[in-house]
Amino acid sequence: MSEGSALQWLRAPRLAEDTLPEGTRAVACRRCGRTVEVSLSPMRPPSFVRVEDQVECPEVQERWTGTSEGGLLLMMCGALEQSLEPDWETGDADAAAAHEPHSIVPPARPRALPEPAVVFSDRWDEDRHDDDHESTEPKGWLRTLLARSEGLRKGLVRATIGVLILGIVFLVGVLLPLREIKQLIHSPPAMTGSSGPQREALSAAPPQSPRRILLETTSAPSEAAQLGLRSPPSSFVLPRQATATESAPPSSAETAAAAAAEPEPKLRVPDLVAVAGGSFAMGGDDDSEQPSHQVSIRPFALGKHPVTVGEWKSCVAAASCPDIASGPDDRPVTNVSYDDTQAYLAWLSRATGKTFRLPTEAEWEYAARAGQRTRYWWGDRLRPGMANCRGCNGSSDAEQDQPPKIGSTPANPFGLFDMGGGVGQWVADNWHKNYKGAPSDGSAWLEEGSYARVIRSGSWKNGPADARAGSRDRYDGRIRHPTLGFRVASSS
Repeated sequence: MSEGSALQWLRAPRLAEDTLPEGTRAVACRRCGRTVEVSLSPMRPPSFVRVEDQVECPEVQERWTGTSEGGLLLMMCGALEQSLEPDWETGDADAAAAHEPHSIVPPARPRALPEPAVVFSDRWDEDRHDDDHESTEPKGWLRTLLARSEGLRKGLVRATIGVLILGIVFLVGVLLPLREIKQLIHSPPAMTGSSGPQREALSAAPPQSPRRILLETTSAPSEAAQLGLRSPPSSFVLPRQATATESAPPSSAETAAAAAAEPEPKLRVPDLVAVAGGSFAMGGDDDSEQPSHQVSIRPFALGKHPVTVGEWKSCVAAASCPDIASGPDDRPVTNVSYDDTQAYLAWLSRATGKTFRLPTEAEWEYAARAGQRTRYWWGDRLRPGMANCRGCNGSSDAEQDQPPKIGSTPANPFGLFDMGGGVGQWVADNWHKNYKGAPSDGSAWLEEGSYARVIRSGSWKNGPADARAGSRDRYDGRIRHPTLGFRVASSS
């Protein structure tokens, strides 16, 4: 490093600590004999005041040329520091003592240089020697004790808060329910206006459920009916007639009981037509209707009409069927899936005590033909006014959202309506692409794991070919469709 570059490096901007106030002293070096000015500061060791004095110092020059360490990073040479030490101890002891803070415990030994820990004792406690730690040991013990006591106080506060929270939870979760139970125990009876036997009779009666539908009965009129009185439903217990001494104005409880005694809606069961058994040739024109085969049918009963909207609403009122019916009550119910028909048949069987089911495909075709072998029950050619289908009557019925009402076309010889057109009808069989292997006894042809079910009759939106007695179609039994309905059957 050249002298010019060294001077440029030393004349760089000073550190923040160089701006602190400091004193200077002229010191004679014992080695070179020069008298140079030395900076004395309590924040750092003594150093040269002028850079030129440091550059011209023989010891510093030897360090530059002798080794790679040292150089201008050494702020003061060792010989000059030794020359300064006697003067510092003798001449500046009073000046250094003036800047020292008063200490309770005197230092163990005098220090040659003004250490920062002596001037600013509160900032350098951790850097003191072992003998200094001995003097501050009581103060550290006191701080430790205070810190521990602070932790104990915080723990006590937290414990107190926890106990208060538990007490609040106990009051809310235990005492309040006990208070409500006590009020219920000591509350007066609800039916204060009724006599004792009347209260027992009303409490013994089962609750009137909106799902319960009364069946039509043909029993002989009771004594109350002969007297012109309305007989209550069988689930209602008639209260004891009050004597003259017990007569009193009817209370609110008695009024509510009288309102509950109103008869519930009667069950609407589809009309059934008895179909005599027989044998017929099952099959038609389409490939899926082949081969034609002989089938024997046992006597059964079949719905006179498809199930109507009004009949479906009875099941909805009993909360046993989905509320999907729309339109007037005399229209066939539509938009039902095969699964929906099973829900309706199960409810109808429970409500009437009889067994209802869907007709099999063979039973449906046997009833639709009504003993005829022609394409339609009236012949092989379409006749206006005989079926409700698209183009069958030359009208715009197919453009309507709802099917025509039941009984709008003539009945077949078996007394059955809408056995071609009107509404598509689910039957019990799974779909098979033809009649190969079909049963010959008229039973349902089922296939485990199949969701495809047979559809018969066609609808008001289908053409005349779908209204044939032998026509058949298929659909997924889990899905509803706006043109699909059904009719019920029974074997008993």
